[in-house]
Amino acid sequence: MNFILMNEATKSRYATTLERLFRGLDVKLPPNAVNIEINGITDDSRKVNGGDLFVAVPGASIDGRKYIGEASSLGAVAVLTAPRADLRTEIPIILADDIKSISAAVADRFYESPTQKLEVAGITGTNGKTTVSYLLAGIFEAAGDRWGRIGTTGYDLGGPMLPSGNTTPGPVDLQRYFATMVERGLSGCAMEVSSHALDQGRCKAVRFASATFTNLSQDHLDYHKDMGSYFESKALLFEMAPVAIINIDDAHGRRLIERVKGDIITFGRDKKADLRFRVLAFDAHGSTLAIEYGGRKTEFPFPLPGFFNHQNAAAATATAIALGLSLEQAANGLTMAPAVPGRLQAVRMGQPFGVYVDYAHTPDALEKLLRSLREFQPKNLRVVFGCGGDRDKTKRPVMGSVVSELADIAYVTSDNPRSEEPSAIIKDILKGIIDKTGCLVIEDRAEAIKAALSGALPGDIVVIAGKGHEDYQIIGSVKKYFSDFEVAKAALIKLGYAGNDER
Repeated sequence: MNFILMNEATKSRYATTLERLFRGLDVKLPPNAVNIEINGITDDSRKVNGGDLFVAVPGASIDGRKYIGEASSLGAVAVLTAPRADLRTEIPIILADDIKSISAAVADRFYESPTQKLEVAGITGTNGKTTVSYLLAGIFEAAGDRWGRIGTTGYDLGGPMLPSGNTTPGPVDLQRYFATMVERGLSGCAMEVSSHALDQGRCKAVRFASATFTNLSQDHLDYHKDMGSYFESKALLFEMAPVAIINIDDAHGRRLIERVKGDIITFGRDKKADLRFRVLAFDAHGSTLAIEYGGRKTEFPFPLPGFFNHQNAAAATATAIALGLSLEQAANGLTMAPAVPGRLQAVRMGQPFGVYVDYAHTPDALEKLLRSLREFQPKNLRVVFGCGGDRDKTKRPVMGSVVSELADIAYVTSDNPRSEEPSAIIKDILKGIIDKTGCLVIEDRAEAIKAALSGALPGDIVVIAGKGHEDYQIIGSVKKYFSDFEVAKAALIKLGYAGNDER
Protein backbone atom coordinates (compact mmCIF):
# COMPACT_ATOMS: atom_id res chain seq x y z
CA MET A 1 0.00 0.00 0.00
CA ASN A 2 1.52 3.33 -1.10
CA PHE A 3 1.02 6.47 0.95
CA ILE A 4 2.16 9.94 -0.01
CA LEU A 5 4.89 11.16 2.35
CA MET A 6 5.11 14.84 3.17
CA ASN A 7 8.33 16.74 3.50
CA GLU A 8 8.66 19.68 5.89
CA ALA A 9 8.10 22.22 3.09
CA THR A 10 4.68 20.79 2.14
CA LYS A 11 3.34 20.16 5.63
CA SER A 12 0.36 22.15 6.84
CA ARG A 13 0.83 24.03 10.10
CA TYR A 14 -2.03 21.84 11.37
CA ALA A 15 -0.47 18.52 10.30
CA THR A 16 -1.15 15.72 12.76
CA THR A 17 -1.59 11.95 12.92
CA LEU A 18 -4.83 10.07 12.60
CA GLU A 19 -4.32 8.71 16.13
CA ARG A 20 -4.24 12.22 17.59
CA LEU A 21 -7.11 13.37 15.42
CA PHE A 22 -9.48 10.58 16.45
CA ARG A 23 -8.30 10.00 20.02
CA GLY A 24 -11.29 9.46 22.32
CA LEU A 25 -13.89 9.61 19.54
CA ASP A 26 -16.36 6.79 18.96
CA VAL A 27 -14.55 5.27 15.97
CA LYS A 28 -12.06 2.46 15.49
CA LEU A 29 -8.95 3.19 13.47
CA PRO A 30 -7.60 0.43 11.21
CA PRO A 31 -4.25 -0.83 12.60
CA ASN A 32 -2.39 0.37 9.49
CA ALA A 33 -3.78 3.92 9.87
CA VAL A 34 -2.73 4.92 13.39
CA ASN A 35 0.54 6.67 12.50
CA ILE A 36 -0.48 8.12 9.16
CA GLU A 37 0.15 11.85 9.08
CA ILE A 38 -2.66 14.09 7.89
CA ASN A 39 -1.80 17.34 6.12
CA GLY A 40 -5.31 18.57 5.39
CA ILE A 41 -8.97 17.65 5.54
CA THR A 42 -11.68 18.09 2.92
CA ASP A 43 -15.11 16.75 2.04
CA ASP A 44 -14.82 17.72 -1.65
CA SER A 45 -12.91 15.16 -3.72
CA ARG A 46 -12.06 17.85 -6.29
CA LYS A 47 -10.08 19.77 -3.67
CA VAL A 48 -7.99 16.87 -2.35
CA ASN A 49 -4.25 17.50 -1.94
CA GLY A 50 -1.51 15.03 -1.11
CA GLY A 51 -1.71 13.87 2.50
CA ASP A 52 -5.39 14.80 3.01
CA LEU A 53 -8.08 13.01 4.97
CA PHE A 54 -11.12 12.77 2.70
CA VAL A 55 -14.48 12.99 4.47
CA ALA A 56 -17.02 11.15 2.31
CA VAL A 57 -20.46 12.22 3.50
CA PRO A 58 -23.59 10.45 2.22
CA GLY A 59 -25.90 13.37 1.39
CA ALA A 60 -29.50 13.64 0.24
CA SER A 61 -28.59 14.22 -3.42
CA ILE A 62 -24.87 13.35 -3.59
CA ASP A 63 -23.18 10.40 -1.87
CA GLY A 64 -19.58 11.36 -1.18
CA ARG A 65 -18.63 7.68 -1.00
CA LYS A 66 -18.87 7.54 -4.80
CA TYR A 67 -15.79 9.76 -4.98
CA ILE A 68 -13.43 7.85 -2.70
CA GLY A 69 -11.51 6.48 -5.69
CA GLU A 70 -11.06 9.96 -7.14
CA ALA A 71 -9.89 11.30 -3.76
CA SER A 72 -7.40 8.45 -3.44
CA SER A 73 -5.99 9.09 -6.91
CA LEU A 74 -5.43 12.75 -5.99
CA GLY A 75 -3.40 11.88 -2.91
CA ALA A 76 -5.83 11.33 -0.04
CA VAL A 77 -4.19 9.05 2.54
CA ALA A 78 -7.31 8.04 4.47
CA VAL A 79 -11.10 8.24 4.29
CA LEU A 80 -13.67 9.02 6.97
CA THR A 81 -17.17 7.92 6.02
CA ALA A 82 -20.38 6.18 7.06
CA PRO A 83 -20.58 2.39 6.79
CA ARG A 84 -21.71 0.76 3.55
CA ALA A 85 -21.44 -2.92 2.67
CA ASP A 86 -19.71 -2.54 -0.69
CA LEU A 87 -16.99 -0.07 0.29
CA ARG A 88 -13.62 -0.90 -1.26
CA THR A 89 -10.58 1.32 -1.18
CA GLU A 90 -6.79 1.16 -1.45
CA ILE A 91 -6.31 3.58 1.45
CA PRO A 92 -7.34 3.12 5.10
CA ILE A 93 -11.01 3.74 5.75
CA ILE A 94 -12.44 4.97 9.06
CA LEU A 95 -16.10 4.23 9.63
CA ALA A 96 -18.39 6.38 11.79
CA ASP A 97 -22.07 5.69 12.40
CA ASP A 98 -22.65 9.33 13.40
CA ILE A 99 -20.73 10.84 10.51
CA LYS A 100 -22.17 14.35 11.11
CA SER A 101 -20.91 14.62 14.67
CA ILE A 102 -17.59 12.87 14.04
CA SER A 103 -16.70 14.90 10.93
CA ALA A 104 -17.50 18.16 12.75
CA ALA A 105 -15.42 17.11 15.76
CA VAL A 106 -12.48 16.03 13.59
CA ALA A 107 -12.50 19.30 11.63
CA ASP A 108 -12.59 21.26 14.88
CA ARG A 109 -9.65 19.27 16.24
CA PHE A 110 -7.62 19.53 13.07
CA TYR A 111 -7.88 23.33 13.06
CA GLU A 112 -7.13 23.53 16.81
CA SER A 113 -10.64 24.57 17.92
CA PRO A 114 -10.71 28.04 16.36
CA THR A 115 -14.06 29.05 17.86
CA GLN A 116 -12.49 28.90 21.31
CA LYS A 117 -10.41 31.89 20.15
CA LEU A 118 -13.15 33.67 18.20
CA GLU A 119 -16.49 35.13 19.33
CA VAL A 120 -19.08 33.63 17.01
CA ALA A 121 -22.48 35.31 16.95
CA GLY A 122 -24.99 32.93 15.35
CA ILE A 123 -27.96 34.60 13.65
CA THR A 124 -30.99 32.64 12.52
CA GLY A 125 -34.54 33.32 11.36
CA THR A 126 -36.37 33.50 8.03
CA ASN A 127 -35.59 37.10 7.14
CA GLY A 128 -32.98 39.63 8.21
CA LYS A 129 -30.02 37.32 8.88
CA THR A 130 -27.78 38.89 6.25
CA THR A 131 -28.50 42.49 7.24
CA VAL A 132 -28.05 41.75 10.95
CA SER A 133 -24.69 40.11 10.21
CA TYR A 134 -23.50 43.19 8.28
CA LEU A 135 -24.74 45.55 11.00
CA LEU A 136 -23.20 43.53 13.83
CA ALA A 137 -19.81 43.24 12.13
CA GLY A 138 -19.96 46.98 11.42
CA ILE A 139 -20.70 47.80 15.05
CA PHE A 140 -17.66 45.86 16.24
CA GLU A 141 -15.47 47.33 13.50
CA ALA A 142 -16.48 50.84 14.66
CA ALA A 143 -15.58 49.80 18.22
CA GLY A 144 -12.09 48.81 17.09
CA ASP A 145 -12.46 45.05 16.60
CA ARG A 146 -12.04 43.17 13.33
CA TRP A 147 -14.94 40.83 12.60
CA GLY A 148 -15.60 38.40 9.79
CA ARG A 149 -18.92 37.35 8.28
CA ILE A 150 -20.33 34.08 6.99
CA GLY A 151 -23.59 34.14 5.09
CA THR A 152 -25.64 34.33 1.93
CA THR A 153 -23.75 37.12 0.17
CA GLY A 154 -20.31 35.55 0.74
CA TYR A 155 -17.67 34.73 3.32
CA ASP A 156 -15.55 37.59 4.69
CA LEU A 157 -12.56 35.97 6.41
CA GLY A 158 -10.56 39.16 6.79
CA GLY A 159 -9.24 39.06 3.23
CA PRO A 160 -10.80 38.94 -0.25
CA MET A 161 -14.48 37.94 -0.15
CA LEU A 162 -15.17 34.31 -0.97
CA PRO A 163 -18.36 33.39 -2.85
CA SER A 164 -20.86 31.40 -0.83
CA GLY A 165 -22.18 28.07 -2.03
CA ASN A 166 -24.49 27.83 0.98
CA THR A 167 -25.57 30.37 3.58
CA THR A 168 -23.82 28.18 6.16
CA PRO A 169 -20.86 26.09 4.90
CA GLY A 170 -20.33 22.41 5.70
CA PRO A 171 -18.54 21.48 8.95
CA VAL A 172 -15.10 21.00 7.38
CA ASP A 173 -15.04 24.28 5.44
CA LEU A 174 -16.62 26.05 8.41
CA GLN A 175 -13.76 25.20 10.76
CA ARG A 176 -11.21 26.07 8.07
CA TYR A 177 -12.82 29.48 7.63
CA PHE A 178 -12.81 30.11 11.38
CA ALA A 179 -9.14 29.09 11.55
CA THR A 180 -8.35 31.54 8.74
CA MET A 181 -10.05 34.33 10.70
CA VAL A 182 -7.96 33.49 13.76
CA GLU A 183 -4.76 33.43 11.66
CA ARG A 184 -5.63 36.89 10.31
CA GLY A 185 -6.19 38.36 13.75
CA LEU A 186 -9.97 38.70 13.70
CA SER A 187 -11.72 38.65 17.07
CA GLY A 188 -15.24 37.65 16.05
CA CYS A 189 -17.57 36.44 13.33
CA ALA A 190 -21.20 37.30 12.55
CA MET A 191 -22.55 34.08 11.14
CA GLU A 192 -25.86 33.38 9.43
CA VAL A 193 -27.08 29.96 10.55
CA SER A 194 -29.60 28.33 8.23
CA SER A 195 -32.22 25.80 9.27
CA HIS A 196 -30.69 23.32 6.80
CA ALA A 197 -27.30 23.66 8.50
CA LEU A 198 -28.79 23.12 11.95
CA ASP A 199 -30.83 20.13 10.82
CA GLN A 200 -27.81 18.58 9.08
CA GLY A 201 -25.44 19.11 12.02
CA ARG A 202 -23.00 21.40 10.20
CA CYS A 203 -22.53 23.52 13.33
CA LYS A 204 -22.13 20.76 15.90
CA ALA A 205 -18.54 21.70 16.81
CA VAL A 206 -19.01 25.49 16.75
CA ARG A 207 -18.77 27.23 20.12
CA PHE A 208 -21.27 30.05 19.77
CA ALA A 209 -20.91 33.13 21.97
CA SER A 210 -24.52 34.15 21.25
CA ALA A 211 -27.60 33.13 19.27
CA THR A 212 -29.95 35.71 17.69
CA PHE A 213 -33.48 35.05 16.43
CA THR A 214 -34.92 37.54 13.91
CA ASN A 215 -38.34 36.09 12.97
CA LEU A 216 -39.99 33.05 11.43
CA SER A 217 -42.37 32.84 8.48
CA GLN A 218 -43.13 30.45 5.64
CA ASP A 219 -40.05 29.29 3.75
CA HIS A 220 -38.15 26.09 2.94
CA LEU A 221 -41.24 23.90 3.40
CA ASP A 222 -40.01 21.81 0.48
CA TYR A 223 -37.30 20.67 2.93
CA HIS A 224 -38.90 20.88 6.37
CA LYS A 225 -42.41 19.83 5.27
CA ASP A 226 -44.20 21.93 7.91
CA MET A 227 -43.69 25.03 10.06
CA GLY A 228 -43.32 22.95 13.22
CA SER A 229 -40.27 21.14 11.83
CA TYR A 230 -38.87 24.42 10.51
CA PHE A 231 -39.17 26.00 13.97
CA GLU A 232 -37.58 23.01 15.69
CA SER A 233 -34.56 23.23 13.41
CA LYS A 234 -34.12 26.92 14.18
CA ALA A 235 -34.50 26.25 17.91
CA LEU A 236 -31.44 23.97 17.87
CA LEU A 237 -29.15 27.00 17.72
CA PHE A 238 -30.40 28.18 21.11
CA GLU A 239 -29.22 24.98 22.76
CA MET A 240 -25.68 25.83 21.63
CA ALA A 241 -25.11 29.36 23.00
CA PRO A 242 -24.91 30.83 26.52
CA VAL A 243 -27.05 33.87 25.66
CA ALA A 244 -30.07 34.25 23.37
CA ILE A 245 -31.21 37.47 21.67
CA ILE A 246 -34.85 37.10 20.65
CA ASN A 247 -37.40 39.19 18.76
CA ILE A 248 -40.31 39.45 21.19
CA ASP A 249 -42.57 40.99 18.52
CA ASP A 250 -42.58 37.67 16.67
CA ALA A 251 -44.95 34.91 17.86
CA HIS A 252 -42.31 32.25 17.25
CA GLY A 253 -39.82 34.37 19.18
CA ARG A 254 -42.15 34.42 22.20
CA ARG A 255 -42.50 30.66 21.89
CA LEU A 256 -38.73 30.29 21.69
CA ILE A 257 -38.23 32.24 24.92
CA GLU A 258 -39.98 29.43 26.81
CA ARG A 259 -37.40 26.95 25.48
CA VAL A 260 -34.20 28.84 26.29
CA LYS A 261 -32.39 27.82 29.47
CA GLY A 262 -29.59 30.40 29.40
CA ASP A 263 -29.60 34.19 29.55
CA ILE A 264 -31.99 36.09 27.28
CA ILE A 265 -32.15 39.63 25.90
CA THR A 266 -35.40 40.39 24.10
CA PHE A 267 -35.80 43.18 21.55
CA GLY A 268 -38.71 44.77 19.75
CA ARG A 269 -41.31 47.51 19.90
CA ASP A 270 -43.23 45.62 22.57
CA LYS A 271 -43.12 47.46 25.91
CA LYS A 272 -42.02 44.20 27.57
CA ALA A 273 -38.87 44.01 25.45
CA ASP A 274 -35.54 44.41 27.24
CA LEU A 275 -34.34 46.53 24.33
CA ARG A 276 -37.00 48.74 22.76
CA PHE A 277 -36.74 50.70 19.56
CA ARG A 278 -38.84 53.52 18.11
CA VAL A 279 -38.73 55.24 14.74
CA LEU A 280 -38.60 59.02 15.21
CA ALA A 281 -38.39 59.93 11.51
CA PHE A 282 -37.88 58.20 8.16
CA ASP A 283 -37.73 58.70 4.43
CA ALA A 284 -36.50 56.74 1.43
CA HIS A 285 -32.88 57.35 2.38
CA GLY A 286 -32.79 56.48 6.07
CA SER A 287 -34.27 56.99 9.52
CA THR A 288 -33.78 58.42 12.96
CA LEU A 289 -34.06 55.74 15.65
CA ALA A 290 -34.42 55.78 19.41
CA ILE A 291 -33.29 52.72 21.36
CA GLU A 292 -33.70 52.13 25.09
CA TYR A 293 -31.94 49.48 27.15
CA GLY A 294 -31.18 49.09 30.85
CA GLY A 295 -32.45 52.53 31.79
CA ARG A 296 -30.41 54.25 29.06
CA LYS A 297 -31.66 55.80 25.84
CA THR A 298 -29.95 56.96 22.67
CA GLU A 299 -31.18 58.62 19.48
CA PHE A 300 -29.19 58.44 16.26
CA PRO A 301 -29.42 58.64 12.45
CA PHE A 302 -29.60 55.26 10.73
CA PRO A 303 -28.84 55.22 6.99
CA LEU A 304 -30.96 52.22 5.99
CA PRO A 305 -34.66 52.71 5.16
CA GLY A 306 -37.59 50.41 5.91
CA PHE A 307 -39.20 49.06 9.09
CA PHE A 308 -37.60 45.64 8.69
CA ASN A 309 -34.21 47.36 8.79
CA HIS A 310 -35.17 49.13 12.01
CA GLN A 311 -35.89 45.70 13.48
CA ASN A 312 -32.57 44.42 12.16
CA ALA A 313 -30.80 47.36 13.82
CA ALA A 314 -32.41 46.45 17.15
CA ALA A 315 -31.32 42.81 16.74
CA ALA A 316 -27.72 43.86 16.04
CA THR A 317 -27.71 46.29 18.96
CA ALA A 318 -29.04 43.69 21.42
CA THR A 319 -26.47 41.16 20.20
CA ALA A 320 -23.60 43.65 20.52
CA ILE A 321 -24.69 44.43 24.08
CA ALA A 322 -24.89 40.72 24.91
CA LEU A 323 -21.28 40.42 23.71
CA GLY A 324 -19.99 43.25 25.87
CA LEU A 325 -20.45 46.55 24.04
CA SER A 326 -22.43 49.50 25.37
CA LEU A 327 -25.65 50.89 23.92
CA GLU A 328 -23.74 53.98 22.82
CA GLN A 329 -21.05 51.94 21.05
CA ALA A 330 -23.71 49.99 19.17
CA ALA A 331 -25.54 53.17 18.13
CA ASN A 332 -22.28 54.72 16.94
CA GLY A 333 -21.64 51.72 14.71
CA LEU A 334 -25.16 51.84 13.29
CA THR A 335 -24.77 55.46 12.18
CA MET A 336 -22.14 54.16 9.73
CA ALA A 337 -24.11 51.08 8.64
CA PRO A 338 -23.13 49.88 5.17
CA ALA A 339 -25.60 49.24 2.38
CA VAL A 340 -26.18 45.50 2.15
CA PRO A 341 -25.99 43.99 -1.35
CA GLY A 342 -29.45 43.16 -2.66
CA ARG A 343 -31.26 44.34 0.47
CA LEU A 344 -33.38 47.35 -0.52
CA GLN A 345 -30.42 48.34 -2.69
CA ALA A 346 -31.10 51.56 -4.56
CA VAL A 347 -30.28 51.89 -8.25
CA ARG A 348 -29.70 55.63 -8.77
CA MET A 349 -28.94 56.82 -12.26
CA GLY A 350 -30.59 60.23 -12.06
CA GLN A 351 -34.08 58.96 -12.88
CA PRO A 352 -37.12 60.75 -11.35
CA PHE A 353 -38.45 57.58 -9.73
CA GLY A 354 -37.12 55.15 -7.15
CA VAL A 355 -35.64 51.78 -8.15
CA TYR A 356 -34.75 49.13 -5.58
CA VAL A 357 -33.40 45.58 -5.77
CA ASP A 358 -34.33 43.31 -2.86
CA TYR A 359 -33.91 39.66 -1.91
CA ALA A 360 -37.48 39.31 -0.57
CA HIS A 361 -38.49 35.83 -1.70
CA THR A 362 -40.95 34.78 1.01
CA PRO A 363 -44.51 36.04 1.55
CA ASP A 364 -43.60 37.70 4.86
CA ALA A 365 -40.46 39.40 3.53
CA LEU A 366 -42.29 40.60 0.43
CA GLU A 367 -45.18 41.99 2.48
CA LYS A 368 -42.83 43.84 4.85
CA LEU A 369 -40.87 45.22 1.92
CA LEU A 370 -43.94 46.51 0.08
CA ARG A 371 -45.53 47.98 3.21
CA SER A 372 -42.28 49.82 3.95
CA LEU A 373 -42.17 51.21 0.40
CA ARG A 374 -45.83 52.22 0.68
CA GLU A 375 -44.83 54.49 3.58
CA PHE A 376 -42.80 56.55 1.08
CA GLN A 377 -46.12 57.35 -0.67
CA PRO A 378 -45.15 56.53 -4.26
CA LYS A 379 -47.40 57.63 -7.09
CA ASN A 380 -47.36 54.01 -8.27
CA LEU A 381 -45.66 51.02 -6.67
CA ARG A 382 -44.45 48.73 -9.46
CA VAL A 383 -43.28 45.24 -8.43
CA VAL A 384 -41.24 42.81 -10.53
CA PHE A 385 -41.21 39.34 -8.97
CA GLY A 386 -41.35 35.59 -9.51
CA CYS A 387 -40.79 32.41 -7.51
CA GLY A 388 -38.01 29.83 -7.59
CA GLY A 389 -38.49 26.41 -9.11
CA ASP A 390 -37.99 23.13 -7.22
CA ARG A 391 -38.86 24.93 -3.98
CA ASP A 392 -41.92 25.33 -1.76
CA LYS A 393 -44.85 25.61 -4.19
CA THR A 394 -47.41 26.58 -1.56
CA LYS A 395 -45.96 30.07 -1.11
CA ARG A 396 -46.40 31.02 -4.78
CA PRO A 397 -50.11 32.02 -4.69
CA VAL A 398 -49.53 33.63 -1.27
CA MET A 399 -46.84 35.87 -2.77
CA GLY A 400 -49.18 36.64 -5.64
CA SER A 401 -51.85 37.66 -3.13
CA VAL A 402 -49.40 39.94 -1.27
CA VAL A 403 -48.44 41.74 -4.47
CA SER A 404 -52.07 41.91 -5.58
CA GLU A 405 -52.95 43.72 -2.35
CA LEU A 406 -49.98 46.08 -2.04
CA ALA A 407 -48.74 46.85 -5.57
CA ASP A 408 -50.32 49.13 -8.13
CA ILE A 409 -48.75 47.29 -11.05
CA ALA A 410 -47.28 43.78 -10.91
CA TYR A 411 -44.84 42.29 -13.41
CA VAL A 412 -44.95 38.53 -12.87
CA THR A 413 -41.83 36.93 -14.28
CA SER A 414 -39.29 34.16 -13.93
CA ASP A 415 -36.89 33.81 -10.98
CA ASN A 416 -34.68 30.71 -10.88
CA PRO A 417 -37.01 28.16 -12.50
CA ARG A 418 -34.44 25.34 -12.26
CA SER A 419 -36.04 22.13 -13.58
CA GLU A 420 -39.61 23.52 -13.67
CA GLU A 421 -41.27 25.27 -16.58
CA PRO A 422 -41.37 29.04 -15.87
CA SER A 423 -44.92 29.22 -17.22
CA ALA A 424 -46.06 26.62 -14.65
CA ILE A 425 -44.53 28.59 -11.79
CA ILE A 426 -46.16 31.79 -13.04
CA LYS A 427 -49.51 29.98 -13.29
CA ASP A 428 -49.20 29.09 -9.57
CA ILE A 429 -48.45 32.72 -8.69
CA LEU A 430 -51.43 34.00 -10.68
CA LYS A 431 -53.81 31.88 -8.57
CA GLY A 432 -53.25 34.38 -5.75
CA ILE A 433 -53.74 37.52 -7.84
CA ILE A 434 -57.43 38.41 -7.66
CA ASP A 435 -57.44 41.63 -9.69
CA LYS A 436 -55.40 41.01 -12.79
CA THR A 437 -56.07 44.41 -14.40
CA GLY A 438 -52.77 45.74 -13.01
CA CYS A 439 -50.84 42.55 -13.68
CA LEU A 440 -48.48 41.95 -16.59
CA VAL A 441 -46.96 38.54 -17.27
CA ILE A 442 -43.51 38.79 -18.88
CA GLU A 443 -41.68 35.50 -18.57
CA ASP A 444 -38.24 36.82 -19.52
CA ARG A 445 -36.90 38.51 -16.36
CA ALA A 446 -34.72 41.05 -18.14
CA GLU A 447 -37.65 42.11 -20.32
CA ALA A 448 -39.90 42.39 -17.26
CA ILE A 449 -37.38 44.69 -15.56
CA LYS A 450 -37.07 46.82 -18.70
CA ALA A 451 -40.87 47.06 -19.02
CA ALA A 452 -41.28 48.19 -15.39
CA LEU A 453 -38.59 50.86 -15.77
CA SER A 454 -39.78 52.14 -19.17
CA GLY A 455 -43.31 52.46 -17.81
CA ALA A 456 -42.32 54.22 -14.58
CA LEU A 457 -43.51 57.79 -14.05
CA PRO A 458 -41.96 60.54 -11.90
CA GLY A 459 -42.72 59.76 -8.26
CA ASP A 460 -43.14 56.01 -8.84
CA ILE A 461 -41.17 53.30 -7.06
CA VAL A 462 -40.04 50.18 -8.91
CA VAL A 463 -38.93 47.25 -6.77
CA ILE A 464 -37.30 44.17 -8.31
CA ALA A 465 -37.79 41.41 -5.76
CA GLY A 466 -36.65 37.85 -5.19
CA LYS A 467 -33.02 37.58 -6.26
CA GLY A 468 -31.31 40.49 -4.55
CA HIS A 469 -27.53 40.03 -4.50
CA GLU A 470 -27.59 36.93 -6.73
CA ASP A 471 -25.61 37.29 -9.95
CA TYR A 472 -27.02 34.24 -11.69
CA GLN A 473 -30.19 32.67 -13.00
CA ILE A 474 -30.71 28.90 -13.09
CA ILE A 475 -32.77 27.68 -16.03
CA GLY A 476 -32.93 23.91 -16.32
CA SER A 477 -29.45 22.71 -15.44
CA VAL A 478 -27.75 25.85 -16.80
CA LYS A 479 -26.52 28.57 -14.46
CA LYS A 480 -25.99 31.81 -16.37
CA TYR A 481 -24.84 35.26 -15.26
CA PHE A 482 -27.74 37.51 -14.35
CA SER A 483 -27.83 40.49 -12.01
CA ASP A 484 -31.05 42.40 -11.32
CA PHE A 485 -28.95 45.42 -10.37
CA GLU A 486 -26.89 45.39 -13.57
CA VAL A 487 -29.93 44.76 -15.80
CA ALA A 488 -31.78 47.67 -14.15
CA LYS A 489 -28.75 49.95 -14.44
CA ALA A 490 -28.29 49.13 -18.14
CA ALA A 491 -32.00 49.66 -18.81
CA LEU A 492 -31.94 53.08 -17.12
CA ILE A 493 -28.91 54.12 -19.19
CA LYS A 494 -30.72 53.03 -22.36
CA LEU A 495 -33.68 55.17 -21.27
CA GLY A 496 -31.35 58.15 -21.19
CA TYR A 497 -30.43 58.36 -17.52
CA ALA A 498 -26.72 58.59 -16.81
CA GLY A 499 -26.42 59.87 -13.27
CA ASN A 500 -24.21 58.49 -10.51
CA ASP A 501 -24.42 54.80 -9.70
CA GLU A 502 -24.63 55.05 -5.89
CA ARG A 503 -24.48 51.59 -4.44
